[in-house]
Amino acid sequence: MKTRVKIEKVIRETSDAFTLVLENAPSIGSYLPGQFLNFFLDINGEEVVRQYSFSSSALIGEPPAVTIKKVAGGLASNFLGEHLRAGDEVSVSTPSGRFTTTYGERRRVLMVAGGSGITPLYSMMKSILAREPESQVTLLYANRSSESIIFKAGLDYLEQKYHGRLEVKHFLSAEDAGPEKQENTVFRKLNRFDFQKYVDAYWKESPEVFICGPDSLMDLSVVSLSDLGLSDDRIRVEAFTGTGGVENTNDASEACTQVEIRDFNGGPVAFRADRNQPVLKSALDAGIRLPHSCKESMCGACKVKLISGQLHMKTNYALPDDELEQGYVLLCSGFPQSEKLALQYG
Repeated sequence: MKTRVKIEKVIRETSDAFTLVLENAPSIGSYLPGQFLNFFLDINGEEVVRQYSFSSSALIGEPPAVTIKKVAGGLASNFLGEHLRAGDEVSVSTPSGRFTTTYGERRRVLMVAGGSGITPLYSMMKSILAREPESQVTLLYANRSSESIIFKAGLDYLEQKYHGRLEVKHFLSAEDAGPEKQENTVFRKLNRFDFQKYVDAYWKESPEVFICGPDSLMDLSVVSLSDLGLSDDRIRVEAFTGTGGVENTNDASEACTQVEIRDFNGGPVAFRADRNQPVLKSALDAGIRLPHSCKESMCGACKVKLISGQLHMKTNYALPDDELEQGYVLLCSGFPQSEKLALQYG
């Protein structure tokens, strides 16, 4: 569902990152820390959909706000950063996403962020520290330089406010140490030995881990922590960006699949799908507008149930294990691999 909301304020976080503070409209006000909004943008007459995570927390009374980093060649991020001002309106979805947590229990938490991956973690961090007075949080935050640290002042403030409960360690890969010693800054890349030190100190407390950043950082973090004995159910990850358009690396030549999707608008729909592209794209190319939103395996709006046939998802950031076990798939990243494919909504 789309809704129009007003931008109340634009906050410049760094030279290329900014926060959009939105009006506290009923349709978006009840979000959970770590969730995101789909933004539906009209750019040069085309609808462009992108997802941006909340950096605010409704649990502590903050107005809804998302933080965005402009990237080179990024159509949506540059459009938002260069064209929108306070008072403008934007079309957004209701809040979505499963990268969140419940609140109230005492726990030890490790957060690992890279660049703008800090955004959902910042939302959750503020919530945990405010709602769980006995919980402790450690943040390992990787950037290229001190100028690229998003929420630097906010993180410093939280460290002072929650002294002894929040520890922030910055890792700057493209900056040399200055003459003054900085206790919370390391001038190199984050590596597996940093995880070793953390686990050695806190393994008895069975820490919960939340990770958001580039794929290389997430892979390093997950592999290192798993090797050190943390179970998979203690580690949560969020995609730093979408897939950027999923492509098939297999040579399927001109092979096609006959697709039937049941219970679409009260009846079945059938079309031919190219095995070199996701089912959703084949449907849209055929003029069939199936439910979808982000097209990047993150929102789950294109979820259907696989009844028969074979379909391979290149990426999946939206479906939990229980839905995968029930046979649900994402059409935006699902490539058909059999002659026939039967799917069903509901």
